[in-house]
Parts: sequence; C-alpha cells; structure tokens
Amino acid sequence: MSRNRWLARLGTDRRGVSETLGYILVFSIIITTITTASVFGFTGLEDRQEAEAVTNVERAFDVLSDNFGDISRYEDPSRATEIRLAGGTVGVGDPVTITLGQWDAENGSFATTDQTNTTFRPLEFQSDGGDVIYEGGVVFRADDSRSIARSSTPIVEGEETAVISPVHTTLGSGPTAVGGERTILVVGEHRSNTVPLANRTVEGDDLRLRIESPRADGWARQFEHEGYESAIPSTDVVVVALPVGRARLSITRIAVQFD
Repeated sequence: MSRNRWLARLGTDRRGVSETLGYILVFSIIITTITTASVFGFTGLEDRQEAEAVTNVERAFDVLSDNFGDISRYEDPSRATEIRLAGGTVGVGDPVTITLGQWDAENGSFATTDQTNTTFRPLEFQSDGGDVIYEGGVVFRADDSRSIARSSTPIVEGEETAVISPVHTTLGSGPTAVGGERTILVVGEHRSNTVPLANRTVEGDDLRLRIESPRADGWARQFEHEGYESAIPSTDVVVVALPVGRARLSITRIAVQFD
C-alpha cells in the first residue's frame, strides 16, 4: 500500500474518536442517573420519614385521647402520655370556644339568656410534615389548607337529651410549648368544674351547638359524617342543629404540662 493511500485511509478512520465519545456519553449518563436518583430519592425518603413521624405522633395523640377520656369517665387524678417529637413542637394552640344554646332564628344568633359556653386551648403538634391536634376530645390531622377529624365528636344523644362532653384543656405549670428531637411526657391533671352542671343545661325548640375553631372545616365534615346538619358561616365557625329539646354541656377540665 502506498504511503499516500495509507494516509488517506487513516484520515477517514473515526473508530478512536467514536470510542472516546462513547465513553464520555456513557459516563455522563451514569453520573446523571446517579445524581437524579440521589436528589429525588433522598427527597422522597425524607418526605416519607416526615410523614411517618407525624403518623407516629398521631398514634400518640390517640393514646393521649384515651388517657384523657379515662380522666373524664373515672375522674382519675392524672394521666401521662409519651410523645416523640421528631423535630416538631408540641404546645397549646389558640383558644377554641364551644357554645350551646337556643337559637334565635329571627336574629340569626343565640338567645342571650339561653346559652352556655366553654373556652379552652387545644394541644397542637406542629412540624414540616403536618400537624396533629387534640381539640375538645377530638384528634385532628391538619395541614395549611384543611383538617380531618380522626375520632368522633363528643356528643351522646338520647331520645330527649343530648350530652356534649368536650375536654377542656388548659395550660398548667411549665412552658407553653416544647420542641426538638427528644421524647416528652404530656401530663394531664384533673381539675374540678367551677360551673355546676345545672347551669350548663339548656332547653328549647331549636338547640344548636356552635364551635369557633381553626379546625371548623374538620368539625363540619365529622358532624355531617355522623348525620348532623351543619353549616359554616365563616372559615372558623361551624353551627350544628341538635334534634332534641334538652342538652347539657358537661365539660372535663384538664390542666396540661410538658415534662
């Protein structure tokens, strides 16, 4: 083969260049795949861990609800519930008011002389993965836009009388909130009622229950699920009609502290 023909053939041979480009392309694909899997995989794992942490807190709030229920039913002096914070914060939330009374349809409000109410501060767990709230005896799961009740409403209805028995939680001694990665004890201590039961009994033809709460949407959905007619005049109020002529607001007062 002449020198000129050999040089011409060498000039058209691209195999060395092709192998190099192929190696670069394959290496780039591998790096891109690993990077994508790492970014989205770890993000998904973190989201899953946060969701699971909130679910564990919800289970702890279910136990807390049972413990506070025992205080209500058996007048136990105190009960403690262990909660692992997992980076979140547990504390008392903004006041919630429950009002029971005879409705004045003409004015669209309660008759001033035929009503009784209680105001308390719910327990709230807040984290990036979501919130869990114990409010008046009901456990809620919530985010920025909506809330869902995880337990039934505190109403026992008979043929003529309905008993509404919310748990009235207030802050005892100690801090208003605690946070971090540690495990804490939420201690509830029974407190005697300052208002006699007779003064919390209302009779009338149109009895209604009104709840002012940031979880009004969750209350409304749960009431409707239980067969009550409810309406939300605003974003933080729900009003429920009671199909009885006599109702009692029988509260259990519990002071809460965090250890």
